[in-house]
Amino acid sequence: MPPALPSFVETAARRVRDAVVAGDPGLTRLRMGSRVTLTLVLVASALAASHRVAPLPAAAYAVALTLALQGAIAIRDATHRHRIVTRAMAAAAGFLVLAALSPLAAHPPVVDAIFLLVAFLAVYARKWGARWNAVGMFSFMACFIGAYFRPVPSDLGAIAFALALSAVIADFVRDRLVPDRPSGDVRRTLSAVDKRIAAVVSAIRRAGREGWTPEARDGAVAAVQRVKDALAVAEGFLPADGGGATGPRDAAATLSIRLFDLHLATETALAASIGAAPEDETALDRLKAALDRLARLRLDARKAAAALTDEALDRTAPPSAAAAAGEETAPKLWRDPAFRLAAQVVLACAIAMAGGLLVSEQRWFWAVLTAFLVFTNSQSRGDTALRGVNRALGTGLGIVAGIGMATLFHDAFALSLAMIGACVFLGFYVLQVSYAGMTFFMTVALSLLYGLLGNFSPGLLVVRLEETLIGAAAGVGVAFLVFPQRTDAASGKAVEGFLAELDRLLAAAGEFGRGEASSWRVMAVTRALDRRHGEIAAAIRPLDSGWLALSRRRIARRALLRFTVLAYWAHQLAGALQEKAPATADPDYADGLAACRRDLAALRQHPVDIFSETRTAALTPPKTTARGSDLAQPDAILAIHAIRHILGGIRRPTSAKTEDPADERIPTENPLPDRPSAGIAEISLPEKPKA
Repeated sequence: MPPALPSFVETAARRVRDAVVAGDPGLTRLRMGSRVTLTLVLVASALAASHRVAPLPAAAYAVALTLALQGAIAIRDATHRHRIVTRAMAAAAGFLVLAALSPLAAHPPVVDAIFLLVAFLAVYARKWGARWNAVGMFSFMACFIGAYFRPVPSDLGAIAFALALSAVIADFVRDRLVPDRPSGDVRRTLSAVDKRIAAVVSAIRRAGREGWTPEARDGAVAAVQRVKDALAVAEGFLPADGGGATGPRDAAATLSIRLFDLHLATETALAASIGAAPEDETALDRLKAALDRLARLRLDARKAAAALTDEALDRTAPPSAAAAAGEETAPKLWRDPAFRLAAQVVLACAIAMAGGLLVSEQRWFWAVLTAFLVFTNSQSRGDTALRGVNRALGTGLGIVAGIGMATLFHDAFALSLAMIGACVFLGFYVLQVSYAGMTFFMTVALSLLYGLLGNFSPGLLVVRLEETLIGAAAGVGVAFLVFPQRTDAASGKAVEGFLAELDRLLAAAGEFGRGEASSWRVMAVTRALDRRHGEIAAAIRPLDSGWLALSRRRIARRALLRFTVLAYWAHQLAGALQEKAPATADPDYADGLAACRRDLAALRQHPVDIFSETRTAALTPPKTTARGSDLAQPDAILAIHAIRHILGGIRRPTSAKTEDPADERIPTENPLPDRPSAGIAEISLPEKPKA
């Protein structure tokens, strides 16, 4: 059946493509893996070709491949010109480090001291933004290579050539072979969003026929979360606005509004479905109106995405938080978070160096590298511990798989090369979702590489595991004992940021009611609130990890639920103003906003209360007599009423007696299910308050 083969291949290819897009809506992970792999392959091929003409020293090969790797990962400037500048600065910094080390090859203690100094400067440079983070990372890796390979001054010319070659190839891959195509990425992401919303609608309709079971609720909540994740990817392609835009709406701004509307409408549709009883005609009418509105907004989003061009999405990188902080009064050196982190890293590297040398005088660098990397992107000692555990776990499992694969492919040179490329691709494809997964694949690739070089042995991989454990222990130990940044403190900062942004939203809503701000500004502040919500989830991630006590996990999930509900009603408020609802003329509007801000100010005095064991009585505001007839549109007065009810309920003691009808629906035991999917499923749409 020859004709069936193309059809089968086409069907299989379409299914693979759909599966990839489902897990990676903007194809950012696919692009990252492809860039890293292709860059390394081309640089390695160019170095192999040059080796036939004029062999280079080992340090030149190592530094060229390292720059290729770091350039594909760490250089994130928004424009091509800025990326060239950052790449040139990184190469120059690495060359200067190697030039400084080359005369000192015979003085290991001096080299070790310089190594620790460079590690300190590399971490401290992060405070000045992404460019200096990239320069610092490559400087550290160059020093690492210099300490291990010990190049001499006569090698510097070859090193400079290798650096230039690597930089040119990396730039070519980044901007020619695997470039960003923002408008296409946005449309592709919107297609994934549309499919995920369709899955939510299917779950709602199925529940309408069969009823809401706990499993169905959890599945629907997870589907909504997937919609929100894809929407966040789409918003990431749009220009940053800073939260105060008041100018005319261009194509990107219009799409941003449509994405916000989709987010709000999806949450509203699920909440309306969960709260709709078969015998409640009003609730069923609300659900039908919400689904109809969601269908209209899906069409509007497609039209807005079709109008986008790459020029409309062209932007420069927004100023980093560190750069903005630099404009304020600088703290004393020992109170500077950047200085404290750099000091932690240097001490961890020194301890790892000493411990690593005891295990192996040749392979100690694995311990130092682990100690350095466990502090990357960590906000607290809990984060550092998680990274240490993930790196050790990925290394251990990778060693087991690596021994088997290196033995299996021992005599298959071409197949081993292909497997190394595949492991590198997979490692960086999963990097954004699993640090342990990346470590696993890179360990397997390293095992295969040692097999090709004839240096493979199970004992060597065991040494790698021992060095990794030493580095992880050094990093985690220093994080807990020296300048410890408690997870509670990190989450407290994130909470304060969220509450401050919520106050900005309420203030902007008040200005809108007085005609002093546009609905576009309200929406922009709401987007900033969503970013703060994400920061909270990242900050308390260690508290929600499986290796902590169940009680702490429950507290963390309870807090996340409260923030989710606050964010939901903030969306309702912003959505009502986006629709230019007439409620702003109601005297209750201004009074309600003022009361919300007073309650919020009281909570900001004691933000730890949001983590308290007391059940928030305002997860579902009390039912009252309905007013108005538009069941599909958000209502500003209702949203303000709900936000105030939530804020007022957080500090309510468990023994307090209240006649609030909402309390009848609040269990007194096991207040929050032990599952991370609680959130929108806990929100029921109340009737509107009395006029």
